[in-house]
Amino acid sequence: TAKCWLVLLSVSLSVSAHWNTVSQQTWRTVPVFCETSNVTGTFDSDALSTIVKYDMFVAEKAYDHPDVGFAEDKLSKLAAQLRAMNNNLTLVFYYNANLDLTDYRLYNITAQHAPDWWVRNSSGDVLIAKIDSGKGANPPFPYNAGVPAYDFQVPEMRTAWVQECFDMISSGFDGCMVDRWTRDPFKGQLGFSSEYIKAWENARDEATAALAKKAKEQNVYLVGEGTEVNAISFPGYGNGKDNFRLQLQYANEGLGLLASHKVGSVGDDFVSQLAMFLIGAAPGHYFGAGSWTCDHTHREGVTWRDEYDKPLGPPLGNATQEGVIWHRRFAYGTNVTYDESSGVGNISWGTFP
Repeated sequence: TAKCWLVLLSVSLSVSAHWNTVSQQTWRTVPVFCETSNVTGTFDSDALSTIVKYDMFVAEKAYDHPDVGFAEDKLSKLAAQLRAMNNNLTLVFYYNANLDLTDYRLYNITAQHAPDWWVRNSSGDVLIAKIDSGKGANPPFPYNAGVPAYDFQVPEMRTAWVQECFDMISSGFDGCMVDRWTRDPFKGQLGFSSEYIKAWENARDEATAALAKKAKEQNVYLVGEGTEVNAISFPGYGNGKDNFRLQLQYANEGLGLLASHKVGSVGDDFVSQLAMFLIGAAPGHYFGAGSWTCDHTHREGVTWRDEYDKPLGPPLGNATQEGVIWHRRFAYGTNVTYDESSGVGNISWGTFP
C-alpha cells in the first residue's frame, strides 16, 4: 500500500489548456464538484451563488426544459453567467453516448435524418430508450416517453456526435462529460440480434475513441471511462465502502475522478463518505454531486456542505493502513481515519494557517 501511494503522490495529470483546475488545486479545502440541472426553469440567484463556490460544475441534461429553445443555447447562457461570477470555475458540458435527448440541437440534426441516424429493430421500428437516473433525479428528468438512441453505425452520425462536444467548448465550456460511455440501449428491447448489438457497440467505441483522440489533440478536458480520458465519473462512489481502492487504481493510472456521495447523505454517513474520499484523494480528484436535478423546492443539488469550508491542506504523505483502519494527515492539521470493514470514517479538522 505504501509503495502504491508513493506513485499516487507523484502523479502528473495531463492538464488541458482549457482546463487548469488541477494545476490550481491547492488542497486549501476539499476539492469539490457540482453536477446538477434545474429541470423546471433556470437557476435562481441562490443556486447560482452556491454553484460558483465549487471548483467544478457539470451542467446536467434538461436545463430549463419547459422553455423554448435548444438546451445547448440555454447552457451556453448559463456558462456565461457562471463565468462572470467566478472566472476560475471549471465548466463541463454533459452529454450521452446512448440517448438522443430531445431538447438538444443535436437531436434536431438527427431528426432531419430520421430514421436513418437512430437505432431501429429488425422490423424497422425506432428504439425508444428510457432514462434510468434513479434516486439521483428528484424531481425526475422530463423525458417520460423515452428518447431515440444514436445509431453510431452511420459514419455521419458519429461525426456529428463527436462535434457536439467541441461546439460546446467554443460556446464557453472547458470540457465534456460523456455518460453511458460503455453502455448500450438494448436492455429489455426486442428485435435485435447479438450480431447487431455487437456491431453497434463496436461503432459506439469507435465514436468514443474518436472523441478522446480529438480531445487530446485539442487539449480539451474529458470525463468518461477508460484510460484515454482525463477523469472518471463515479456516480456510485459513496455506495461502496471499499470504493477508495478503485480510486487508488485510477490515480495510479494518472486519471482524475469525480466521486459522488449518496443521495440524501447527512451527518455521520456523509462524513464517512468524505473520509473515504480523502484517504484516496489524488490530484484531479473531486468530491460532490449526489443529486442530478433540482428545482425551486428540491435543493440538494445546489446545497453547500459545511465540510467544504473546513481547512484541509496538502497531504503530508501516504495513507497508512493498520489492519482495516486507514489514516491520513493533511498540512493544516486535519487527520482522517477510515474503517474499510464498517465503512465508518472520521475527520478531525485542523485550522487555517
